[in-house]
Parts: sequence; structure tokens; C-alpha cells
Amino acid sequence: MRVEKLFAPFRFTRSKGALSVYDLNIRDVVTDPAVATVNTVYVCVRTPIDDGHYGAAVAYANGCRCFLAARGLGLREDAAVYTTEDPESHLGALAARCFGYPARSLTVFGITGTHGKTSVADTLAATLRHAGKKIALFSTDGTEIDGVLKLAPPTAPNAADVQRMLRAARRKRAEFAIIEFSAYMLAHHAEKSIPFAAVLLTDLAPRHIGKGMHQDFAAYWAAKKKLLLSPSPLVFLPEPIADLDVKGRVVCYGDTRDIVAQNSRILCENGSLGTAFSLTYQKETVEVFYPVIGDFATRNATAAAALALAAGLSLAEVAQGLSHAAPIGRMECIYANNGARVFLDTAYEAQDLLGVLRSLRRVTSGRLCVVIGSVGGRAVYRRAPLGITAAENADFIYFTADDPGSEPVTRIMQDMVSEIEDAGRYLCIPSRRKAILRAMEDLRAGDTLLILGKARDDTQLVMGTKEPFSDRKVALEAARRT
Repeated sequence: MRVEKLFAPFRFTRSKGALSVYDLNIRDVVTDPAVATVNTVYVCVRTPIDDGHYGAAVAYANGCRCFLAARGLGLREDAAVYTTEDPESHLGALAARCFGYPARSLTVFGITGTHGKTSVADTLAATLRHAGKKIALFSTDGTEIDGVLKLAPPTAPNAADVQRMLRAARRKRAEFAIIEFSAYMLAHHAEKSIPFAAVLLTDLAPRHIGKGMHQDFAAYWAAKKKLLLSPSPLVFLPEPIADLDVKGRVVCYGDTRDIVAQNSRILCENGSLGTAFSLTYQKETVEVFYPVIGDFATRNATAAAALALAAGLSLAEVAQGLSHAAPIGRMECIYANNGARVFLDTAYEAQDLLGVLRSLRRVTSGRLCVVIGSVGGRAVYRRAPLGITAAENADFIYFTADDPGSEPVTRIMQDMVSEIEDAGRYLCIPSRRKAILRAMEDLRAGDTLLILGKARDDTQLVMGTKEPFSDRKVALEAARRT
């Protein structure tokens, strides 16, 4: 799209550039100066750790001649610089226009909340696929379109990234796009210019608040509300929220609401552990078996069911889909033999780990053991709470590497065991492979082993390099040896 046509609907101030700039065919909208080219618009975005205005000279050197900024950039006169007070707030609209409004060709569902976003998104995607629908899934795990998963980069996607993913979904002829929105994404306008068919809140709890995150709970809730207040005809909530003036129709899901889940219980069906419950909608009731256990399982399955109903599935189709909808790497049982089981999960904070361990304790007759690590270079505050939670709720722990990066694994493990008094209850094994193999070797009849942290990853970050590694493959390799 030509520059003048692309910017026509926006009331930006424009500095004069070379006439040839306005004839450029713009194909992309970017915020990384390293990927800016002659056919891109570079948008100067401020983040907690960077100011994109300082990257404009790099983008110019790479051939970019069209910019959106909050101030002048001091570039040569052939650069066309559009200015507005908050460039990031227009990023989604600019990208959507550049890409031809890809969301208009899709049925788009947006999901946010404190807990369960990825599990709900995964479960919904699996339920719709079982009904024969073609799905694009955008979650914190990565982008999955037409069954191909591309793992997420270390930084959260911005509004242009979301529009780019929607364009990829349209090109693959997806029918539905399911997008998980973190509070950070919403605080940075990632939901802009998307015509949602429905949006959903999983829950709301005071997390991700503090230095480098959200200033307080009010700021965190304000970010979450942006998705719920978007122009969507359906807003799904776990319970009514009095001060939420939404534009669409509110539908509540839970144990006593419009979509009702009741009589939840752990069940073993055809050798698989799961959660059974009754699901009622518009006076019709079906029995559901969801192949995931845990206090959160019924809640997540019901949330996914609500969006599946909005997608046009019948209650019977929803029940059938949920029975095949275990999220990969979320309380996933990958091995069961002689009463022993091995689970993968991705809990990364103490509160999440507590819920997982309590659920596994209920189905464990022998020992409950955990393989656990923590990422290097960040989130140091999580380490000791993770360690003490594991020690208080499991029988034995194997502390090891996660994605240590450039930080010594020994230091990470020392942080994790710093508050554990009984040194006889754990081992520190720096090699993640060796830790999993040792845990599998120690597994006995009736034991449960939880391998935590990297359930969906096929790499491990060590000294700046992503090395091939899979918890699943290592554990199953060890199981074949026994």
C-alpha cells in the first residue's frame, strides 16, 4: 500500500519527505529497527527498557524512509516523519490497514485473565479442531496455524505482531483465531483494531504487580478490562462484575451461572485420568470427561466450552471435543505403568505449583516427586518460594537447570534450596537430562513424578545458545530402558 494511502485515515502531523517516499509500497509495520527496510514503516515505541526513537537512525540506515514517532527524529530531509502523541496506541490500526484488515476474514476470540489463559486457549482450539474447524492459535507458547507450532520469542507480541499473526492465519485459510492476551500486551494496546466475536476473562488475582511490571492492582485490572471493553458482541465472565460497562452481552460461566458446571470429580476413563462433570446450557445437560486433573480443570474446560458454544458448536459437540482436548504440557500424563505416573506441567510460580501438587497428591498412593528448576538472569524472587513450596508438598525434589542462560546453574539451585531445612529431601543435579534420568530411575510403583517447567519446549537456553532438549523425550527414553 502506498504511504499516502496508508496514512490517509490518520490525523498525524507530517514533516516533508522526498516525493518518492510517498510512492513507496509499504508491506510491513515494524518496531525493531534491525528489520526495517525501504518497504516498511518504522514506529517508535517506548518500552520499560527501551525508547524506539533512538533506533530511528538505524532504521534509516537500513533503508527505511517512513516513520511514526512522538517527536522529530533529526533524520535527513528525504525521510517522511509522521508524529502523534502516542505512536504505540496507533500501531494496531496502522498494521491492520497495511495488512488489509485480516481479522475481518476470521472469527476471533480473545482470552485474558490471571490464571488458565493458555490452557483455555489450547482446550478451545482442540475442541474446535475435533469438530472439523480450521484454527489459528496465538498463545504465550507460540503461534500454531494448521497444526504447525512456532515457539514464541522471549518478548511479548505487540499490536503489529498480533496483526501479522492474523494475516498469516488468513493466508492459511483459518476459520477461527484464538488469541491469548497478557496484561502487558493489553497495556500496550495489542487488542486494537480487532473485531472480536467474543472475549473471555478466566479470573482476576493480584499478580504481576511490582517493579518492572504493573504499578498496582488498579493498573493491572485496567489493562485486563481493555479486552473486555472492546467492541465484542459477547463477553464471558466467571461471575458478574458490577463496575464493568461492557458493550456486548454478558454471559457468565461457572457453578451457578448461564453456563453451569457441577458435580466435578476425578475419574479414570479408559486408563486416562481426568475430570468428569455435568455441563448445562439452556436447560440441556451433558456429561463431560476432560482428560486433565486439578482444581482448575473444570473451570478451564467450562471457559473453553463457553467459547466453543459461541463458535456454533452444539453442547454434545462440545462434550465430545473436550474429551480429546488435553492441553499439551498442562498436567499432561506422558507415562503410566504399574501404578507409577509421570506428568509434565509448566507452573512457574509458587501459587501455581501448590495447586498442581495438591491435585497430584490426591491421585498418588506412593511418593510424589518433582524435577524443578528456574530460569537464569531474571525472576530471582520466584526461586525460594518455588523451592519451599515443592519441599512442603512433595516427598522428594530434584533441583536442576531450566533455561539458565548465562547464569551458573549452581547459583540458581542454591537460591531455590535456600529456605529448605531438610537437605535429605532433595538432590541438586545441574544437568537437566541427568536429573530427569535419575528421577525416572528412582520411580517406583504408586509414585508420581512431576517434571516441571519446559513441557512444550524442544530447546534449552544455555550461555546464549538454544540447545536441543525435550523433557518428554528424555523421560520416555528413560522409561523404555526400565
